[in-house]
Amino acid sequence: MTCVHCGKPVPAGVEVQRRPLTFLEAQTVMRQISYSRFITGYSLREWTGGRDTFVLLRPDSGRLLGALLVHHLRGGWSEIAVVFILEEHRSKGHGRCLLQSSVRTLKWTSEKLLLFFSERTMDRLVRDVGFEIFANENDLVRGKPGRWVFMKIMYKVQWLCNWYRIRELMRKKREFGCDFQFKVALLESDKVSRTYGTASSPSPRSSCRGHCPHGPIAHEG
Repeated sequence: MTCVHCGKPVPAGVEVQRRPLTFLEAQTVMRQISYSRFITGYSLREWTGGRDTFVLLRPDSGRLLGALLVHHLRGGWSEIAVVFILEEHRSKGHGRCLLQSSVRTLKWTSEKLLLFFSERTMDRLVRDVGFEIFANENDLVRGKPGRWVFMKIMYKVQWLCNWYRIRELMRKKREFGCDFQFKVALLESDKVSRTYGTASSPSPRSSCRGHCPHGPIAHEG
């Protein structure tokens, strides 16, 4: 099955849930992320309720396929901080499903969605979802005083207020030689509405069951 909007394959038999990860789910995700050269890392507390998280799974078995973590910031900004598919489930369209479904839900509470990435496979994915891509942070803020204040001051303070993240950043630089030269992707609310429509607001706990992520989201009561 393919999406009628973008023509990309839509994974069957999967569900996106907006909820905290269980302890075991968080451990699984964190263990694989600890070996990633492209993600700094988020703590157990953040995955299990400290941040807004979306889980991709198979509802028939409850098997975890991937997870997405959102850092809600001041000023109407939200950062999609992690889009992660477990190694054994990659190259099947799951990352696209997870990101599209999450963006469609987040459009109701976030004026601007921010996403940093350095992995080449993410470039096409974020473009397809509707993000505008900038070569680096300076490119994003050039000629935009409001963005400059947010990115250079407010964002830095909010992002660095976490010892686990600082420790993982230093460890990966030391062990893997990571330089974390990120591109920046931005999706503003007006573009989200044009891309994903203006249907009624989703409930806080929602899921996408076997749908194209551009289509309706099924809600859980």
